[in-house]
Amino acid sequence: MDELIVVRDLRKSFSDGPVISGISFELKRGEVLGIVGPNGAGKSTLLRIIAGIIEADSGTVEVRGKIGYTPQDNLLLPWFNLEENILLAAKLSGVKEREAMERLTSIAEKLGIGEHLKKRVRDVSGGTARKAAIARSLIISPDILILDEPYTGLDRDSIDSLQSSLKRLREERMGMIIVSHQLGELTEISDRVIVLSHRPAKIVKEISWRNGNISWKELY
Repeated sequence: MDELIVVRDLRKSFSDGPVISGISFELKRGEVLGIVGPNGAGKSTLLRIIAGIIEADSGTVEVRGKIGYTPQDNLLLPWFNLEENILLAAKLSGVKEREAMERLTSIAEKLGIGEHLKKRVRDVSGGTARKAAIARSLIISPDILILDEPYTGLDRDSIDSLQSSLKRLREERMGMIIVSHQLGELTEISDRVIVLSHRPAKIVKEISWRNGNISWKELY
């Protein structure tokens, strides 16, 4: 598997002090990487740097492919229906209308939201809205999907449905990075999980599993 993302010695501070301190890791094609850590540890900041939304103070992020980024807040426009929200992302990315509609049909089937596309955000469940936000990221045909707290605020049935959808997506061999407080869900979907310390964030553990065997690597 070739590397889609290479992060080296990433560091970031804000006015109230350092947030990220010396984080390094890789994401390979077809790999699902989970990231966990305490509240305020800098997980969302890390994702925003990788996605190119903000800049690091030092260190490097090499991205070999297109990123689809889904923030913790869905940021769906409430005056649009789900289809319009998703297609807007395609239009802004320069995807032709016919191609966007073909992609939407396929993505909606994988995520199980086809019957809800003509509904507005207020008229669908939290789980369906989250899937629509993910669909908006997928409509640009990314090589890498980044999800920030995708399970937050969802009930058990919605989480199970989302997990099933993510498992279907991973069959397409895209790389995924998923940040979550819910380690159980991450171990179910991920190939490995890195654990961040409290702010400033460092990688303190790496958990991986192969053929049912779990290995822990203490890094600090």
